[in-house]
Amino acid sequence: MHLIRMGEGMLVLKEMSWGFEGNMPFKKERGDDMQLTDGSWIFETDEIDEVVMHVEREDYEREMLNAFARYAYARYKQIRDYVNPRKCKYMLIDKVREQLKSPAKLRRVCQLVNMTEEEVQYIIAFVKKHLKYVK
Repeated sequence: MHLIRMGEGMLVLKEMSWGFEGNMPFKKERGDDMQLTDGSWIFETDEIDEVVMHVEREDYEREMLNAFARYAYARYKQIRDYVNPRKCKYMLIDKVREQLKSPAKLRRVCQLVNMTEEEVQYIIAFVKKHLKYVK
């Protein structure tokens, strides 16, 4: 069992199977549940998906979702920049998804951003669905 800081003043006791230290994401094997970490925040994908569906959110849910949106957008920009052959022109999200259909490009991006393929696909899907300012 590990004590995890989920945000300011909120501690959660979790059982983890394995992971990495620092800012590198790690995955806990248990169904579709993935954990992404950004500094002191640890985001569980099933919890994020559940909170996104709520119309009215608690303070900690709103804070967690805002922190994850910032993290997802920063990671999306990294992914977009790695698959973009023309650095002077931004790619639309559909073009990024199209580029990631190539297994070789997907593996290369995963190595460069230290994420698994599932995590990269989750970030892209989240950004497309929930971040309105990404075209």
